[in-house]
Amino acid sequence: MKLNYRYTLAYAVLTFFVLSLGFAIVYAALSRSVTQATIGKLVHVNEVVAAQLRRGAPYPSNSLPTTVRVRRLATPPAASRARTARIQDEWEPTLQARVAMVRVTTYPVVGGQVYEVVSRAAVVEPSDVYLTGLVLVFAWTFVFLLALVVILSELISWRILRPFTATLCGIQQFELGQPQPIAVQPSRTAEFNELNEFLIRMTARAQRDYQGLKEFSENASHELQTPIASIKAKIELLMDSALTEPQLLTLTTMHDELERLAKINQSLTLLAKLEHFEAGPAALTDLSQLVPATEAAFADLAEMKGLTTTQHIAPGVRVPLDAALAQLLLNNLFSNAIRHNRVGGELRVHLSATELRLENTGHAPTAPASELFGRFKKGNAALDSIGIGLAIVKRISELYGHRVSYAYADGWHQLRVTFASKGG
Repeated sequence: MKLNYRYTLAYAVLTFFVLSLGFAIVYAALSRSVTQATIGKLVHVNEVVAAQLRRGAPYPSNSLPTTVRVRRLATPPAASRARTARIQDEWEPTLQARVAMVRVTTYPVVGGQVYEVVSRAAVVEPSDVYLTGLVLVFAWTFVFLLALVVILSELISWRILRPFTATLCGIQQFELGQPQPIAVQPSRTAEFNELNEFLIRMTARAQRDYQGLKEFSENASHELQTPIASIKAKIELLMDSALTEPQLLTLTTMHDELERLAKINQSLTLLAKLEHFEAGPAALTDLSQLVPATEAAFADLAEMKGLTTTQHIAPGVRVPLDAALAQLLLNNLFSNAIRHNRVGGELRVHLSATELRLENTGHAPTAPASELFGRFKKGNAALDSIGIGLAIVKRISELYGHRVSYAYADGWHQLRVTFASKGG
């Protein structure tokens, strides 16, 4: 959920609770006001009746309203009962319903005679007359305030968060390989300026580290190639000369180790380039043709190991993948499947519109399956492998959104590349 939507939701909830509290207060105040107004009216009626009695009006008088009752008292009431007001539900014949009835009793003294004047009136409860109106007012007020909050929240958030949104766009468009610094927009908000300063410092440091690592890997690869090639050439010259068998074995071992070092250097250089490779929109590569061609290129190695190869290739399988990287991926997959196969084993190749799957027989891996895609991780330490091929396969797959997975069951290794959708 976006930040401005969270603010809008918080303001809407706050507005609802404030209006609900206000509605309860208004309703309670209105109920109290109606009751107090009725009591005040009845007190006035009693005072009018007392004034009539003081003027000598006959008692009882037909001029008195039917809601007023007057009677003489033999003894004066207690001082605490100078005036009483009582509210209770009663049956009202004229209304044919039970209503809240207010009774006000006063004790005027006229000519030394104490009278009890009782007046009564029905209280019109707000729930009977005003509740629907109050609810409608509350509802329309809430709708109006909610619409106002949404509109103002969008406008204010757009205005205040515009530098933050620009910073997010700069982060999304930032690439380590670009020469210019990250694009940020200055703001009058102190926190946003602090965030921008931090991002500028961190991205500048990341760019320097990236350039340093890139230069180091390129220079190291270039500088290592020359001495390795020179040493290999000299060893080969020595191997052609008259040597004893132990010396020849020693030189052969040295030559193999140098060959292995050259492969490690090439693989690490390639992997470093892939780590810093920015994949753009790739053309669709026809794997239906590339997979059989790659299998044919590795046919001699498979034949030397006595492998039986079975292919199930679906026609017209085109996936988003650079052609050169696709060839590199397939080379590592086939090389891995042949190297980790047993003599006289099997190799199965399945290609469909959704995945490429290579299955080969072989011994169970000695390393956990989750570690086989790391650098220098080998499924079988006894085999002549540098342990980088699957790391290259994984990196190439990640560049274009494909997923690579490994499983071993019942003597079969299975490497699966699940293709990303062409529209994604």
